[in-house]
Amino acid sequence: MKKKSWILLLLILAIPITFYFYFLKTGAPILEGKIDFSVEYKEGLSLDIYEPTNEVHNKRPVLIYYHGGAWVSGNKITVNNDRFHGTFNQLRDAGYAIISPDYTLAEFKVSPFPNCIADAFDVITWIENNAEEYNFDINNIGVLGESAGGHLALMVAYANAEIFTKPHNVKLNYVIGIYPPTDLNQLYLELKDIRRTVEESTSSMPKSLQEYFDINQYLFGFDSEVDSLKAKQLSYKYSPINYLNVNSISTLLIHGDSDRVVPISQSNSLAQQIKSIGLKVELQILEGVDHAFLNATSQQKEQTQEWIIDFVTRQLKE
Repeated sequence: MKKKSWILLLLILAIPITFYFYFLKTGAPILEGKIDFSVEYKEGLSLDIYEPTNEVHNKRPVLIYYHGGAWVSGNKITVNNDRFHGTFNQLRDAGYAIISPDYTLAEFKVSPFPNCIADAFDVITWIENNAEEYNFDINNIGVLGESAGGHLALMVAYANAEIFTKPHNVKLNYVIGIYPPTDLNQLYLELKDIRRTVEESTSSMPKSLQEYFDINQYLFGFDSEVDSLKAKQLSYKYSPINYLNVNSISTLLIHGDSDRVVPISQSNSLAQQIKSIGLKVELQILEGVDHAFLNATSQQKEQTQEWIIDFVTRQLKE
């Protein structure tokens, strides 16, 4: 075999080996218990089921995890990143099933909305329809998401499914939003400086290339500066904060106060509005922590796991 071929082979082999040792070192859920991979929940989309590592309950409580990625990237395997390993492993050991789905992502000039929201709801419908086969407890289902996934978790918690897709009969127990966008219009305004920096850094590129760095072309599918009214209307429709009502479920929000991608004002505003209508909300703030827990200390990361596990187990209906 030629030298170049050997190098290529080694590179190909290095990728799965690197992932394996990373997962092993961080105690990733993928290494424990029974996992049902790539179960189709609607045409073209699938989910992974991390079954309990201990059968503690007559029926399995369920926690759905929606991954982050700015609605543009990410996938269901990121349930195995090291931010929530302690949470998922302990909950599986306590008899919970963890479900991690893929959902529609943005493409250039093709917005992910409302399809990604419909997908998030359709995961719940699939769980309802397949509860008997997997022994799911449909009276004990909660949702957790980080960043864009946090937005989706809050949408399925507060909005009515029939606005976006077919209705289901599940009443969720709780929702956990980790640094989630809650008011898309306000977020758009708050991130103007970042957009301006991107525009300046790509100004020397041909216009045809500059477009590909414009987040508007992905999230809205059009230039929001040109059609600002339409952008505002869509931002309102897809913002969780606008669906709060007296029947909304218990909420846990976790946010770093130095988040430069999704400012903490997003969680602060939602928490204030939840309190104003007399509902329960817990807002946990991580001092000096940026988006995706950047700059978080080991103690802060451990505290985050404890907050989530404590909150989830307190919501369990016997």
